[in-house]
Amino acid sequence: MIVGNKKSFAVEFTQSESDPKMGFGKVWIQSEFYGTNEDLIYFQGYLISLLEELINVNKIDFESDKLTQSELFEHFENKENRDEYLIRGSTFTDDFTAYGFEKNGIVNLIWKMWNDKDILFSDLKDYGTNIKLRFAEKSEIENVKIKLLEKASVQQWL
Repeated sequence: MIVGNKKSFAVEFTQSESDPKMGFGKVWIQSEFYGTNEDLIYFQGYLISLLEELINVNKIDFESDKLTQSELFEHFENKENRDEYLIRGSTFTDDFTAYGFEKNGIVNLIWKMWNDKDILFSDLKDYGTNIKLRFAEKSEIENVKIKLLEKASVQQWL
């Protein structure tokens, strides 16, 4: 199932047949995916927690518009307080290093796959290690989270 619009913000989730509280998911931001839907995750603990993490990113204290994607990524990598922007995610996002920040009600996510060797998941085989910067309105992420939780409640995933 896909909740939202992949061209702006969406979550793809398939419930596990063996455990209704688990499944496979990935996040889509402006037609780019983050995570893998081949790693079994807890719906509430991993997927919903990642959405909450995105909703609650910190505001930035510098001008990001003047930086290239590489410069912006390096800025977060080298920043003393990088943990304030680091997106921790969970097992389905372990192959990525990601940072999130808010600017004017827009959640920005900048990430890259940290290793393109020994990839376990087929959807990441050709992903590459290019830096990706995408954004979505905070309200859209919140709406997707609400819709996911509603579907989970109706289908008794929780």
